[in-house]
Amino acid sequence: MEIKISNDERQAFLIITSEDNTPSELTVDKLKQALEEKGVLKGIKESTLQLICQQKYIGNKYIVAETIPPKTGDNAKIEIKIKPKERSTYDKGVDAEKKVNYYGVMEGFITYVKSGETLATRIPPTRGQKGYTVTGKEIEGILGKDIGWLNFQGENTKVSGNNLIAVKNGVLNKEDSKLNIQQNITLEQDLGIKTGSIILPLEANIEMVVPGDIKSGFTVQCYKITVFGNVEDAKITAKILEVKRGIVGTSDMPIIADHLTTNFIIGKRKIKAKFVDVKREITGGSTIQSDFVHSNVIQECSIIARYGVWTNYLYGSNNILVGVDISESEEYNKWEHQLKGVENALKEMKSSNQQLLKKADSIREMAKRMPNNPSIKNELQKVNEIITKINKIETIKNALEKKLQSHRDKTYISGSPFILVEYGFTKKAMIKDRKKAINNLTIKEISYERSKPLITGLYTLSNDVIIANPKYNIRDFKEIMENYKNASLK
Repeated sequence: MEIKISNDERQAFLIITSEDNTPSELTVDKLKQALEEKGVLKGIKESTLQLICQQKYIGNKYIVAETIPPKTGDNAKIEIKIKPKERSTYDKGVDAEKKVNYYGVMEGFITYVKSGETLATRIPPTRGQKGYTVTGKEIEGILGKDIGWLNFQGENTKVSGNNLIAVKNGVLNKEDSKLNIQQNITLEQDLGIKTGSIILPLEANIEMVVPGDIKSGFTVQCYKITVFGNVEDAKITAKILEVKRGIVGTSDMPIIADHLTTNFIIGKRKIKAKFVDVKREITGGSTIQSDFVHSNVIQECSIIARYGVWTNYLYGSNNILVGVDISESEEYNKWEHQLKGVENALKEMKSSNQQLLKKADSIREMAKRMPNNPSIKNELQKVNEIITKINKIETIKNALEKKLQSHRDKTYISGSPFILVEYGFTKKAMIKDRKKAINNLTIKEISYERSKPLITGLYTLSNDVIIANPKYNIRDFKEIMENYKNASLK
C-alpha cells in the first residue's frame, strides 16, 4: 500500500500494491491509521476507503482525502434606522356620505429628523469558517462582499464610522436608494386628505410649497409656507406665510405668522402676525392682530396694531386700535374677565345675604347682652361666616385690580402709532338733507399719562367729518413700514 500527498497538500492518494496480486485483508480502520501515520489528518473520504476494502483493486490510484474548503462569510449590508413614511392614497374608496377624518393628529407622509440623528448603519462583512488542507493546516475563511455608501449617501448627510448621519434638520426623503435630508418640500397638489396634516418645528428652517390649496380642517406648521392657491379653514403656524391667492373662510382656526403676505383676506378669520401685507382687501369680519397692517382696502373688520395701519381705502364699519402691545392687551383682557367674575360673585354674595348683613350690628349687640342664648349664637356665627367669605372675595378682587392696573400700564406703548388712509374713506352721501360719512370708523384714542401716544394719520373721522392731517408725510410712514418688513424677514 502506497500513500502520496500532493505538493499543495490539497489531496491525498492511495495505491494498493501486491507482487502476487493477492492483497492482504484491508479494513477502513487500518487504512485510516495508515493515512494518519503518513500525516493525512483532515478531509479523509471514508466512502472511498470502504470502496477500496470491498473491491481490492490492485494498482488503482484512489483520492482518499481532500481539502476541507473555507466558507464565505456574510456580505456587508446597510440597515436603515429611520425609514421615510410612505405616501398613502386616501383618495381610494372614500365614501362621500361618511364624515371625513381630517387626520388632525396624523402628520401625513413627512418624516422629520434632527441634525446628528443616525439614518442608517453599515454592518461590515464577516469572515466564514476556516478550511483545512489534508495535512491539517488551516485555510483562512473567506470574507463576505463589502459595500460602500456611494449608493446611499444623499444630500445633507455624512458618513461617520459605520453610520450615515444627518448634518441638518430636515425631512427625510429616499430617492432610489439614496437617503436625503431636504429643507424644501413641494407637494403634488393640495394639502388635504391625500397628505394629512403636516407639522414641522418652526426652528427647522424648512420651506414648504403647496401648488394648490390648504384645505379646511387640517393643521400646518412650517418655517416658511408658500401656497399658490387659497387657504381655507385650516390652522396654520409659520414664520413666513405667502398665499398667492387668498385666505377665506369663517373658522376659529387661527393663522399665526411673523410675516404674512396674501392677495386678500375674506371672512371671519383670526390672524396674528407681526407684519400683514395684503394686496387687495381685508373684509368680511376678520380680526387681525399685528405690529403693522397694510392693505389696499380695509372693510368691515377689526384690527389691533402695535405700531400702525396703512390702507388706500377704508370702507364700512371698522374697529381699529393702534398703539397697543398685543400680548399685554391679551393679558389685560384675561385678568379683566377674571375680575368681572369675582365682582359678580361678590355682588351675588352680598345680595343673597342682604337681610342678614343689615341685622349684623343688632345681632352683635344682642350677643353681648345674652351671650348664652343659643339662637343668637347661631345668628352671630352665620353673620361672621358671611363676612369672612365677603372679606376673602374682596381681598381677591383687590389683588386682581392691582394686577389689572399693572397690565393696563404696559398695554399702551410710547411713540406715535398711526392710521394712514392714503386716498380716502367711502364717498359721502346725502342723508336727510345733510352730508354724513357712510364709513363708520371706530378709532380708540389712547391717552395713557406716562407715554401719551397719539393716533395720527393722513385722515381721521370725527363726528361724521373727515379731517385731513397734512403735516404728516406719507413717505415717512412708507419708509417705516418697509424698514420693519425687511427687518422682520431677516
